[in-house]
Amino acid sequence: MQVSFAQFNIGQVVQHKHYGFRGIIFDIDFEYSLDEQWYQEACKAMASLGQPPIGKKQPFYHLLTDGSEHESYVSQQNLCAAQDIAPVQHAGIDALFTLKNGEYIHRYSVN
Repeated sequence: MQVSFAQFNIGQVVQHKHYGFRGIIFDIDFEYSLDEQWYQEACKAMASLGQPPIGKKQPFYHLLTDGSEHESYVSQQNLCAAQDIAPVQHAGIDALFTLKNGEYIHRYSVN
């Protein structure tokens, strides 16, 4: 049995390594959970950038994408911690998070 460990946390602002967009993590799947068609399209997109295929046995993060109304689904291999500390702009943030001392705190956490 292979165990995946999440490198990033819910509420953390991350950036896509190849496309540059930022987002705030609102959920984590510990391995790929969308349909095969999405996976194949994502692998084609990475291949067009000269990148290796996306492994399914790694964490995938659900992001509120900064500057849009969209959500993104990104593999751990394609994310890094965001260096830009500006607040994320997304219509869904207020429903899920409060901003306290520069950190996004999930409204429904047990803390």
